[in-house]
Amino acid sequence: MRSNSALSGSAGCARTSEIRIVKRLALLLLLPALLLSASSCKPLVRSVFKNPKVRLVSIGLAGNPFQSREPLEAILHLSVTNPNSYALVVSQVSYTATLGTQRLASGEKKEETRIEASGETIVEVPVLLSVEAFPAALQEFLGARAVPYSFNGSVGVTAPVVGLVHIPFSKEGTIDPKDLLRKKGIGFN
Repeated sequence: MRSNSALSGSAGCARTSEIRIVKRLALLLLLPALLLSASSCKPLVRSVFKNPKVRLVSIGLAGNPFQSREPLEAILHLSVTNPNSYALVVSQVSYTATLGTQRLASGEKKEETRIEASGETIVEVPVLLSVEAFPAALQEFLGARAVPYSFNGSVGVTAPVVGLVHIPFSKEGTIDPKDLLRKKGIGFN
């Protein structure tokens, strides 16, 4: 009888070992399926996430660029509209400003601003303008009928599950120096 129990004991160990192997194999086969389903959720989350709208509302100057040797401060006022049903956080803003062919400013602001669900918030971005570029910009400005300008950049918005999303903004146009001077009361014949 002992030989039977010894045989059944070793058969039990082999059976337990086979069950462990099957369980481990099942887990190994299940892992890729779980990873695939998790990675397929990200596009679903992305489709539920709606990109905020960003537009440059106004630009304010603090001082006269032709009377100062210090960098001139300007403030960009960006309107950020959140179409989502949950709050978002603006975590960074990158920008460049050009007048004609002269780059007047570029930089980045890293400060968090909360935008409530289905809300709109004005984000103020301080910009230091390079006074060294103003003489060349003024020469282009006075020598042309219309001078192009542009403010370009992106707003980094942090959203739950989605993470950091960069939303571009741009404001471009032309300035007519003669029209601008006429509005200031300086006329030309």
